[in-house]
Amino acid sequence: MENLKLLYYRLSKTLKFSITNPNTFKQILSFKSNLIRVFSLLFIILLLTSLFSIFLVGGFDYFFSSDSLSINRNKLEEQGEKIAKLYSKIESQQSYITNIKSILNNEIQAQHNIDSLEEKRIEIDISKMDSKQTVPEKKNSEKVKQDMSTNLSIKNNSFLYFGNPVKGIISQEFDSKNHYGIDVVTEKDQIVKSCLAGTIIYTGFTHKDGYIVIVKHLGGYISIYKHNKIVLKKIGTKVQLGDPISIIGNTGENTDGPHLHFELWHDQRPVNPIEYMSFK
Repeated sequence: MENLKLLYYRLSKTLKFSITNPNTFKQILSFKSNLIRVFSLLFIILLLTSLFSIFLVGGFDYFFSSDSLSINRNKLEEQGEKIAKLYSKIESQQSYITNIKSILNNEIQAQHNIDSLEEKRIEIDISKMDSKQTVPEKKNSEKVKQDMSTNLSIKNNSFLYFGNPVKGIISQEFDSKNHYGIDVVTEKDQIVKSCLAGTIIYTGFTHKDGYIVIVKHLGGYISIYKHNKIVLKKIGTKVQLGDPISIIGNTGENTDGPHLHFELWHDQRPVNPIEYMSFK
């Protein structure tokens, strides 16, 4: 105990420090302090020098967890990828809507028509196809024929009679943001029928959706049929409700089996087909 007191006394004893010129012995600098302060000052200088050296050599990663920084960096990269995918998806959807509007306004012409689809011809008896119309379809067809023979505009949708293009199981439902139509799984080589009387305004092939048929109807409606195996009608052909327009298929990249992707648009906006017809 006495030794500690003696050590503390010596360290806390005030001392005078001076710097002199060895040639002239003239005092340049002098100050009073104790050893505790001097050692503390030297320790601080040494600590700051060490920290500065580490920053120069290793950077901030030496002090901050590299694992934490790596996790944050990965999260930022994932968020960046999600934003890029979302932006690409929005651009794709906007381009799709623009193309549909352009077709409706006759601003672009179809690049492919029925005459360019010779490679996948099969023998089909059209008369037999018409005979497959159900009784309600035949009644509705007769009603719509009268509408199509006039130039009267239809302001009330109740005057329109929709029929399903195919019957089957809905594998993917309508989503106004991500999926503009419905996917209907049915038997192989099933006949696809027009859901309403109208005019064929587009037939073509895309790598994404395969063989496509677009029909323009009265009342501001259009119907779109994708992934067809064969297109049966030419551009400009008038069709009635229940008329065969294509054969269901599995063409295009966005498909993993025979099915029909069916879309119904009204006044240039996609609507849910289930609200207009039954697919059972």
